[in-house]
Amino acid sequence: MNFRKLVNLNGNQKIVLLGSLIVLFTVLFFFYRRASVKNENVVKEFSTTTVKTLSTDELKKVIPARIDSVVSLFGIKKEWIREAGVIPEPEKKKQKNEKVKKSPLPPPPTGLWFSKEITIPKDVPAAEMNYEISNSLYEYDFNCTGTEDPKNGNLQLSVFNKRDSSRKTLGLVQLIYSDKVKREAADICLVLDKVEAIPLDKLEKMLKSPEKYSVVLPDIVDRIDAQTVVLDSKRDFLLFMDIGTSEDLAAEFKSDMREKEWKSKVRSVCYEYDKAAGVIVLNPGKIMPLGTDILTEFGLYNLKAYRDTILVRFNSEQKGRHKIDALFTDIVSRTQKGGRSMIYLVNFTADEFDNYTSDIFKLKRKGYRFFTFSDIIKRRVKNPDTELKQEITG
Repeated sequence: MNFRKLVNLNGNQKIVLLGSLIVLFTVLFFFYRRASVKNENVVKEFSTTTVKTLSTDELKKVIPARIDSVVSLFGIKKEWIREAGVIPEPEKKKQKNEKVKKSPLPPPPTGLWFSKEITIPKDVPAAEMNYEISNSLYEYDFNCTGTEDPKNGNLQLSVFNKRDSSRKTLGLVQLIYSDKVKREAADICLVLDKVEAIPLDKLEKMLKSPEKYSVVLPDIVDRIDAQTVVLDSKRDFLLFMDIGTSEDLAAEFKSDMREKEWKSKVRSVCYEYDKAAGVIVLNPGKIMPLGTDILTEFGLYNLKAYRDTILVRFNSEQKGRHKIDALFTDIVSRTQKGGRSMIYLVNFTADEFDNYTSDIFKLKRKGYRFFTFSDIIKRRVKNPDTELKQEITG
C-alpha cells in the first residue's frame, strides 16, 4: 500500500489500520520490556560481588589466618611463620649464650594490624604465592601489593583496604627465602594400567597430555590397536610380564620352560621392545630361582627388568574426582612417613585422567615433582638413598 492509497482510505478503514498498528506496537513493546528485564537480571547477576562485611576486630583476626591458610597450600610449615620481631622459644634458648644477630629486615611500622615473617624454601615461587594471597583477600575487600628485594628475591607484601583511596598499609607479610628449610615433598611417577579399556579417541588425547607419566603397554594379542596408539605416541611405556606354572596360560614365562627357551624369550623381548622404559616382572607364585634368573638375564641387555615391588599399587573404590583426592591423600601420607621417590600404578578412566591433570597443581605447588618411569629411575640411580633398593636388576 503506497501513500496515495493510504490517503484515499475511508474512515472505517483508517480506524482498522490504526488499531492494527496499536496492537502491533503493544506486542513489540511487551517483548522489548521482557528482554530488558532478562538483561537487567543477567547484568545484576554478573556485576554483584559477594564481599564479606566484618568488623575491624574480626578482620584483624580473619585476614592473618587466611594468609596462613594460603601459604600452607605451598607446603609452608607453621613453625616457619612468626610475628615480625618475635623470636621463637627454641631460638631464644639457642641464642641465650650467644650474641643475638640483628634481623636483616627493618622494624615494622607502628599501628599495623599484623606483621608476619614467613621463611620459605628456595624453590617456592614467591610471585605465585603473592597472587594466591591477593585472591584470598578479595572477598573481604582487601588486596596487597608486593615489593621484591633485587638482592635476594625476598618479597614484602603490603595489605590494604581497597576502599581506601590512600591504600594505607594495614598489614605486612615478609616472604624470606632460606636454604635452611625444606618442604616435605617427593618425586612421583604415575604408571597408567589397562589403558586398552579407554576408547581409542580419548586414549589418543590422553597420550598427548604434557603431564609426565608412563603407561603399561597393552597386550599385542588382545588389543593390538591400543598398543599401536601407545607406540605411535612416543609415550614412555613399560612391559608387564608374568611368571607362572604350566597351567597359567597367560604367563610369558613358565616354570617348566627349558633354560634355552626362556632366555630366548628374554632376548626376543629386548630386541622387539628396545624403546621400552623397562620390564616389570610379576611373580605371584614366588617361583624361584626362575624369577631371579630372569631378572639377571634382562640385566645383560639394554632393557632392564624390575620386581613388581618397585610399584605402589593404588586401589580405590572411589570414582571420579573422589578417586583423585584419595590418590593425592595417599601420596601426601606416604611422603610424611618418609617416602621421597614413589612409582604409583593406577587405573584411570578418561574422565578421571582429566580430573587428575586439572588438580595436579595442588601437589606441584607443595613441591612435588612428577617424572616418567625412565626419568625417575635415572634419579634413583644418581641418588641411592631413595627407594630403588634391590628392585633394580644387577
